[in-house]
Amino acid sequence: MKQLDSSRKLLVAVIGPTGSGKTALAAKLAGEFGGELISSDAKQVYKHMDIGTAKEKDLPVPQHLIDLVEPGTKVTVGWYQPLAYAQIDDCLARGVLPILVGGSMLYAESVMNGYDFVTKSQSPRYEVLKIGIAREKDEMRNRLTERTERWFASGLLDEIRGLLASGVSPEWLDSCGLEYRYGTQFVRGEINYEEMIELTDASLRAYVKRQYTWWRRHDNIHWVGSDEEAEMLVKQFLGA
Repeated sequence: MKQLDSSRKLLVAVIGPTGSGKTALAAKLAGEFGGELISSDAKQVYKHMDIGTAKEKDLPVPQHLIDLVEPGTKVTVGWYQPLAYAQIDDCLARGVLPILVGGSMLYAESVMNGYDFVTKSQSPRYEVLKIGIAREKDEMRNRLTERTERWFASGLLDEIRGLLASGVSPEWLDSCGLEYRYGTQFVRGEINYEEMIELTDASLRAYVKRQYTWWRRHDNIHWVGSDEEAEMLVKQFLGA
């Protein structure tokens, strides 16, 4: 494995919509190139929220910026950005390739583009390789349906019940996104099980469409259809 060039502040970012396979690809790249994952997910920062935020805690590579605060705590992109900078800089100081991955678009953009929230300007701190995961429409639809079914089969409703029992408000859970919104409504008796599944699935499909629209307005993303394409891009980026 080639040593990172210490004169370059390199960052790989794996981006794309929810359910597209970002974490799996990022973990594979981290294993191949000696990297560590830096989460850019606004909800994975919360403890006790594993299923609905799609945390993968058994990855074979280190990951950072998950399980930081208690549910109900207010977090913002301005709070997140310096934490991400610190983790990325620590990786670079150790000769480790930082790989940014997560579904929160503003969180990822704030780091990649170097947003200054005071001056409302941009000053990128890193040389960034942006890798986007491209999926065909039917494939993405199937992935989302399977993901929704897997969430509820693996205990998302129990996770929601536990959060509500601990004092987390249903309004706050609703604000945490589609993964929790309709499950919370079901647990509270506001909709039935079939409605919960249908609403979650349909809303996620609409959200993914908006995410793709967001990312495709960027002209410096390398959209890939396979892990091999992504690996080749990273090799070229590192000068391997």
